[in-house]
This record gives sequence, structure tokens and C-alpha cells, in this order.
Amino acid sequence: MAKEKTVTNRDIGRHYLASIILYTILLFAVMLCPVYYNNITNNKIDYSVILGFYLAVYTIAAPIIYLVFRPKSVLDSRPLTILGYIKKQFVRGLPIEAYLNNITPTEKEKQAMMIVFMQVFFATYSAHVLCETYIPNLKYNLDFILVMLQQALFYTSTDGIWAGLSQFIIDTGDIWLKIIFTITTFVYLFSYLSDSVFTKNKIKSIDTTPLGVLSCLCCYFPVSILTLSFIRVTEENLLPVNNTTLLTILNLVVIFANIGSLIAILRLGTKAGNLTNRGIVTGFPYNVIRHPDYTMQIIYIITTSIPLYLTNNNGIFDKIMMTLTTFAWIYIYYLRSITEERHLIQDEKYQEYCKKVRYRFIPKLF
Repeated sequence: MAKEKTVTNRDIGRHYLASIILYTILLFAVMLCPVYYNNITNNKIDYSVILGFYLAVYTIAAPIIYLVFRPKSVLDSRPLTILGYIKKQFVRGLPIEAYLNNITPTEKEKQAMMIVFMQVFFATYSAHVLCETYIPNLKYNLDFILVMLQQALFYTSTDGIWAGLSQFIIDTGDIWLKIIFTITTFVYLFSYLSDSVFTKNKIKSIDTTPLGVLSCLCCYFPVSILTLSFIRVTEENLLPVNNTTLLTILNLVVIFANIGSLIAILRLGTKAGNLTNRGIVTGFPYNVIRHPDYTMQIIYIITTSIPLYLTNNNGIFDKIMMTLTTFAWIYIYYLRSITEERHLIQDEKYQEYCKKVRYRFIPKLF
């Protein structure tokens, strides 16, 4: 039996130094990226401060953690793998075949580069959204709900319970979504900044297939700028519907769909993250269907599309295009589910999970 390799101080030092070099370069790249900063309008919170603080904490805490716990992951250092790949590109005096071999990454190098890319992409995206929109407006959103609740109680005392409840739901529907999005975005940010065995969030592998990556990234800024130019959607708030009862029901469905999505994401916890295998989760709601988050997203898409068919301003052609747009977004989430499963099915535990939970989106049906 081969002797298990121990983690030496040299291993720790090389991994730590490579990590600091790589993460510092990436942080400066993000800070200089105009596609994010040109879209910051409130200037209240600079999201690079969050990422810079994270790097500072890592710089101080990482060597202590590595020296005390000596995790085996240090022996398979992704930063060292990436820097090693970059170093190969500057080797001179090689024949053309060797140059081509150096350009083509090995599976280990491909995995390392894609994992770091996805961590930076989604950590930046999450921090950007939190700092630009959600955190600065969080107090206002909470205060607005309290004011609307007081108003709803007044309507209840004068016009009845249904009048007060429906008015509250209609007035606060958008605000509830923003609060839910704030929580889910924070979970995603933490999950991408806590890739560690200590948080039970160590990334085992990542989907590197073009279809899997593209179907995922097209839903997120800044790639979504291009996606939305071809596949337009409605705003987060529902379009005006004259029927108060119908508008109340639509708002309720949207709110509950997003609450269902939030429950699914919270159940994943630190394992929440796109394209990655961080371990299999089998508790509720994942013991009912395999993709509860995507199911809720599809319900949200369908529900917010309904008002478009009820307005008189849209002709037959517009409604046909809206139908195609709705199905296009549903198909994107379907692609995300099947590409995700194609990656996860390589894990024996996920194969066992699929045998127990047979349906992707709808129990007993699909």
C-alpha cells in the first residue's frame, strides 16, 4: 500500500504564495473592469471593498489555518496549477508540437482555471448586485413593508379582510422579491468565497462543457446584457391588471415561487453554486424533485408573462413573440438542468440519488 503523502511546510508555502499572487491579480482585474463600474449608479457601497476585505482576511488567516490543520487540498493546489500552466506558455526553444501541447490544457488545468473563473465571476456578480441595489435599499424596503402593513390594517378595518390583504400583497409584491433576492445573493456570495473543507463546500469538480457554461452564464450579468437583447423579459414587477383578484393571485404565486426558490437555495447552504459538484444534498425539497430551484424559476417566468396577454396594447404578433420568449427562457433552465445532471451523474452518490428521486421538475410526472 502506497504511503499517504504528508503536507509539508514547503507545500503550504508554495500554495499560499501562489494563491496570494493569483487572487491579487484577479482582484485588480475586477477593479479595473469597466463593465461593472459603469453600471454602479448609487456609489454608496464599492463592492471591491468586500472582495478586498476577503483577500486581506485570507492573507492573514490562511497560513495559520494551513499550518494548524494541514488540509490535503494543499497538495492539489489550483493556484499552483494555473500559474504552472501560464508559466508553460513562456518556455522558449520548443518545437511547434510542444508549443501546441503547452497551449492545450490538461483536464486538471482546465478544471482549475474554470473553477477559479466561476468563483471570480459569481463572487463579483453577487457582490456587485448586493452593493449596487440590495444593501443600499434594504432599510427602505423593510420600512416600506411596515408602512404598507399599517395601511392594510386600516383597509381591513374599513373594507374587510380581503381588501386589506389584497392591497398589501399588491403593494409589497416587488419588495418581497427584492428581500428574497438579497438573501439568496448573499448565500451565493458566501458559497463562492468559502471553497473549503471546513465549510463543507469544497468544489469536487466543475462542468467545463461549452453548452453547460453558456446556458448558465447567459442568465447573469454582464452576459445577460447580450441574452436580454435577443430574449426580452418583463420587469420584476407585474404589469398592471385591471382585475384586483387576479393581480393579487399573480403576485401571490410570484412571491411563493421565489420563497420556494429561497428554500431550495438555503437547503443547499454553502453548496449553492452553479456548474459545480460540491456534494449531494438529499433533504427537502431535493427529496421531492431534483431541481426545485429551477422549477420555481420556471413558475416565476410563466406567471410574470401572464399579464402580457391581458393587456390590450399588444397585437397577435407581439403575443406570439412573447410566447416564444417565455419558452426560450424555460428551455434555458431546462438546458441548465440536463447539463448539470450530465456533470453530476459522474458522481456515484448522485447516481444513487437519481434512483431515489426520479423526477426533475414535477413529482410523479416529469
